[in-house]
Amino acid sequence: MAAPSASGLKYASKLANQRVLILGGTSGIGFAVSEASLEAGLLVTVSSSSSSKLSTALDRLRSSPAYVPSSTSVAEGGVPRLTGFTCDLSNPSTVEANLTQLLDQATLEGRHKFDHVVFTAGDALALTPIGQITPEGYARASAVRFTAPLILSKLLSTEKYFNHSVYSSITFTSGTNSEKPAPGWSVVAGVCGAIEGLARGLAVDLKPTRVNLVSPGAVKTELFSAFGEGEQLEQLLDGFKKQTLTGTVGTPEDVAEAYIYLMRDRYVTGRCLGTDGGRLLA
Repeated sequence: MAAPSASGLKYASKLANQRVLILGGTSGIGFAVSEASLEAGLLVTVSSSSSSKLSTALDRLRSSPAYVPSSTSVAEGGVPRLTGFTCDLSNPSTVEANLTQLLDQATLEGRHKFDHVVFTAGDALALTPIGQITPEGYARASAVRFTAPLILSKLLSTEKYFNHSVYSSITFTSGTNSEKPAPGWSVVAGVCGAIEGLARGLAVDLKPTRVNLVSPGAVKTELFSAFGEGEQLEQLLDGFKKQTLTGTVGTPEDVAEAYIYLMRDRYVTGRCLGTDGGRLLA
């Protein structure tokens, strides 16, 4: 069981030297969570489907002022401050084998278990009109955003890879379109709603481990490049700003705070934490 830090700091060191796995931790919100986790004193493992993105992200994180290399090596029984592994989550037929390999590599066959897992992985959104959806299309739409978290939860349900206690947490990612879908977003809203239900169910099944979910609004990440650039992108961002009470679009650095909070607060479980500029009230 992960114990509280003995550094003497009551709040800032709550997560010090605990282990976190961040799937999708090489870009966007996931990268910001990785960076914030280093600042919080966590031992960070990031995962990505892309080896080039993983390498670039690890270089960026190692250049962060928050990164301090571990003083002991794995051979001496220590855990590196920062590690990374590739894992493809896109194929339901191979996702369990891929996740098992990831967990075996990252924990050295269970010798160094995780205290926290954050799931921010997501592929590019394919908005299929409801009149054109097929079972195969839904399977593709949900593969990374629901099937992969479901199978990951199965693998984490035992003691092999994960320290189950009130000090531990699993945090998933949804989106405000589950509660306030835009036109044409029925399938995506369905997937987001499914992951929210999964988080609540797992909070019961995996107790006392805490399971929660972050629901971001529009956050400007690399995925926005799919919607255009220059003036076209600015018009899109202006549209999102008008849908909020704050008149802003989220940043990964702001949204990362929600994930750190859910790791720190040992009294919150089965909850959906929104970070959306007030979009649901606008």
